[in-house]
Amino acid sequence: MLITKKLWLSNYDLAELSLNTKFVQGLKSGNLPVHIFKEYLAQDYFFLETFARAYGLAVSKSKDKYSIRTLSKLLIGVSEELILHETYAKEWDIDLTNNFIKPATKNYTDFLDDVSKKLSSVEIMFAMTPCMRLYSWIGQRLSNMGFNTKYKEWIITYSDKNFENLVKSLENLIDSYQDPFDINQGNYLYKRAMELELDFFKAYSDF
Repeated sequence: MLITKKLWLSNYDLAELSLNTKFVQGLKSGNLPVHIFKEYLAQDYFFLETFARAYGLAVSKSKDKYSIRTLSKLLIGVSEELILHETYAKEWDIDLTNNFIKPATKNYTDFLDDVSKKLSSVEIMFAMTPCMRLYSWIGQRLSNMGFNTKYKEWIITYSDKNFENLVKSLENLIDSYQDPFDINQGNYLYKRAMELELDFFKAYSDF
C-alpha cells in the first residue's frame, strides 16, 4: 500500500470527526450562520497565505526537477485559491484588510511555518498533504450526499476533479520520494496536521 494511503487510513477517524463537525454539516444543510462562514473565510485566507509560502520553501529545498515543477504548479493552484477567496470576500462583503488571526488559525499556521522553515522538502509535504486530501474528501462526500445551499460554491470547489488531481500530484511526490526519510516523523506531521484541521473546523462549530 502506498505511504499516503496508509497515512490517510490511519487518520481516517480524524477525517470523519472533521466531516461531522457542525461547521461542515452546516455547509451541506445551509444551516451554518452567514457570519460564521464569513469569519471562516477570512481566517482561511491567512492559512492559504501560509500554505503558499510553505510550497515556495518546499520548492527551494527540492533536489529534482520533477518535484520543483510539481510543487510550482501546486503553488500556482494555491494562488488561484487565494484569488477565489478574494472573490468570495467581495460577494460576502468580507473586509480582508481588517482581518486579525485567531487562535485556531494561528496554531495551524505556526505549525506549518515551523515545519517549512526548519525541515526538509518531503517533511513539508507530509505536513501539507493532509489538508489537501481532507478538503477534497469532504468536498466529495458532501457532493455525493446532495446539496442545494448558499454554500454550494464551496462544495463545488473542493469536490471538483481538478482539485482532486492537485491532491494526487502532491501525494505522488511523497509516494515516489527516493531519498531516505524518517517515516515516524512523517506519521507525526501528518497526524498533527489532521488534528489542527479538526480544531480549525471546531472553532466554527459553536452555533
